Amino acid sequence: MEKNLKFISILRIGFAALAALMILLPDSATPQDNPPEIGVLPPMNIYQREGHPKMESALCQLVETYFTKGIEKAREFAKQKGISFQGDLVRVVAEAKSLKTGDKTDTAFYGRNSKLGKIRGQRDDLQSDLLHSMRRQVEAFGGRVETTHRRLLQSVVPLYALQEVADLSSVKYLRLPRKAIPFVISEGVEKTDADEWQTIISYRSTENVKVCILDLGFQGHEALLGTELPSSVVTKSFRADGDLYTTAHGTACAEIVHDMAPDAELWLVNFGTDVEYHNAVNWIINQGMDDEDQKVDIISCSVGWLNSGAGDGTGLICADVKNAYDNDIIWVSAAGNEAERHWEGAFRDPDSDDWCNFEEPAQAEDEWFTFYAVAGTTYQVALNWDDWGTWMGSDYSYSEGNDYDLFLYDSGGLIIASSNNDQTAGAKPEEVIIDTALSSGWRHIRIYKWYAPRDCKLELFFWGGSDLEYSEPAGSLAIPADSPFAIAVGATDWSDDSYHSYSSRGPTEDGRIKPDLVAPSGVSSATYGDLGFSGTSASAPHVAGAFALLMGKLPYTAEEIRSIIEARALDLGSNGKDNIFGLGRLKLSKVTEEEVELIQNETNVNKSGLMINRTNEVIVPEDEPRKSSVLKRRPVSSQQRKSSGWIYLQQGFKEKALEEFLKAIELEPWVFELYYEVGKIYSERGEKKKAISYLEKYFIFGGREKAAKELLESLKKKQAK
Repeated sequence: MEKNLKFISILRIGFAALAALMILLPDSATPQDNPPEIGVLPPMNIYQREGHPKMESALCQLVETYFTKGIEKAREFAKQKGISFQGDLVRVVAEAKSLKTGDKTDTAFYGRNSKLGKIRGQRDDLQSDLLHSMRRQVEAFGGRVETTHRRLLQSVVPLYALQEVADLSSVKYLRLPRKAIPFVISEGVEKTDADEWQTIISYRSTENVKVCILDLGFQGHEALLGTELPSSVVTKSFRADGDLYTTAHGTACAEIVHDMAPDAELWLVNFGTDVEYHNAVNWIINQGMDDEDQKVDIISCSVGWLNSGAGDGTGLICADVKNAYDNDIIWVSAAGNEAERHWEGAFRDPDSDDWCNFEEPAQAEDEWFTFYAVAGTTYQVALNWDDWGTWMGSDYSYSEGNDYDLFLYDSGGLIIASSNNDQTAGAKPEEVIIDTALSSGWRHIRIYKWYAPRDCKLELFFWGGSDLEYSEPAGSLAIPADSPFAIAVGATDWSDDSYHSYSSRGPTEDGRIKPDLVAPSGVSSATYGDLGFSGTSASAPHVAGAFALLMGKLPYTAEEIRSIIEARALDLGSNGKDNIFGLGRLKLSKVTEEEVELIQNETNVNKSGLMINRTNEVIVPEDEPRKSSVLKRRPVSSQQRKSSGWIYLQQGFKEKALEEFLKAIELEPWVFELYYEVGKIYSERGEKKKAISYLEKYFIFGGREKAAKELLESLKKKQAK
């Protein structure tokens, strides 16, 4: 259904603004230390919303590029947007229409001992017939079906035939596959007291606990067999190309599980898309159904999705977690690293121009959400809103068709990319932009209301770039960490239990407290090096390994062991379970009286004796210099200061980098690597005394870089002369 633009008459204004901009801009642009002031940016480039209503916006744009500019330009577009393109074939997922909305069997999960689990019901047979019919139709257009799951059919389809596939009456929606993201930004064995349990004789005599690391890839794992990993592991790839080695992320996770539970049997299973993920989970569960001795006990999953459900534990991704739980499998999920790259709030439009205002009423003119992109970096902007409707077991019943569109602009105010799916025609309440920065510079996000009977609650996630201009850590959980059947794990520092400010927080959209536990991050691994594995990706396998360790040592059920682990967690932050630390940091030995006293009396003191704010919610005075005199920002955290500093350093703006690093040190004086960077900059400026002071602090706080030692010795020699 093609929609007419309600204010097409503004086109002339857009063109006039662009012409004025061409006159005002200098002949050559260079990276700027600050984002442009809002007043410099022109009005939005008015767009005509066209394309197939049953196709995702990015696919419509790809098809248009192909038919107007040819196959080579289409390939360039696909590469920039992260679209899988092989020859003239595009990887897509066709969502089949539901057979009967509200059928009770649609909400059933197949437990091992249930009748539904054995029979599967007539509904599954009918769905299978529908997918078989769709398969024949896709093949008739020259496509090839790679895999299916319930009502999802993953295929590679010729570019010229995408619209024809979307036209099929059996197809509800044609979209790109949803790809999970890893949560990466050991010392954890001793920190969690797992070493004390490893020496206990196991009550099991004939079988080992089985832990499946479900991830994106296991590059380099063979070289670690018999050392950092068991001498043998089970491997299985569910990627369409069968490639087990796309990334080393899963290998690092497996190392931590093995460190925690050396006797556990490891299964390494990878996938690339949401459909492949569904099939991987089904296979893992079915191993135990076919042979009890092959039952997996624990799944450790350190990847997740930003836009694949309502955030309340529903949706197909979370349905697999429920299915695993019903089959007596413990599911451990990384909470996500999105706390500082997440924003949510009601759509606000005080100036009645249909553009979302991101700040408080006093800054109502701020419709531009700013971040910095580095050339060559691929980043993702994901928007969804609270119009998912009711979860019916295989799909949502979208209730109102509220329709918002997502736009990405460059520093001059020109549109780089957009996502404008047609929610009034049944598309899910989500928009996604994936883009690879062709040049470094400031980018701006805007949200436009196409049609909305009410002002929805919007949620924005960002992955792959700098921190966002505005952020809201609460509710930043990735999927499926929001599932009530997953143990969601947040991140704390391995050295002093300080909270890692990127670690995603609850509550879930239905009000539950998450994460459930926190565990060490910033640990060492053979894959990522000394203290090189950070993020909730590193935290989750500590918890999975802890379950495996205790299950191998104790004659208790999984739920009883969970009760032990949760009861022994070291409570941090506010008393009881909270949305930052959950029940506390993973700790397998009983809490001592000394630890209780430390928690009660010195909660905010780390091992260096430095006062810290565990939530990193730094309150910045009103007169604190802002990034721009026009863009009013939320209080800036240490993580944001560090990110800005690294970006400035990469761009050669060392003075700006120094300024950001010094402010980060004020907020978190124990982050030793910043002292090294500051020392180097002062050294280059010829300020030897300051350089020596910061380099000495670098070593006091635990730094051990050889180059830093050599620089310090060199400066001291020069000073002595």
